[in-house]
Amino acid sequence: MNQENNLQNVREFCRIAGVFRSGYYNWLASANNRLAREQADRLDFERILEAYNYRGYNKGIRGIHMRLLHMNPPVLMNVKKI
Repeated sequence: MNQENNLQNVREFCRIAGVFRSGYYNWLASANNRLAREQADRLDFERILEAYNYRGYNKGIRGIHMRLLHMNPPVLMNVKKI
């Protein structure tokens, strides 16, 4: 089939969406990295939640940070992430 007659080509979709083709292909190529980052963030969230709920009372950022440092093994995490 001739590419000009093909209504579903990448160039046309990118033009409609207002994105560059290189950006679209970069987004496709980085799918595994996004998934790995999402999984790491979920694990960090679970650790933060565990530290927050430790001993049954609420803690602020500093208390959570200190609890993470005293876990076995210690969790080094930036306060901004908490």
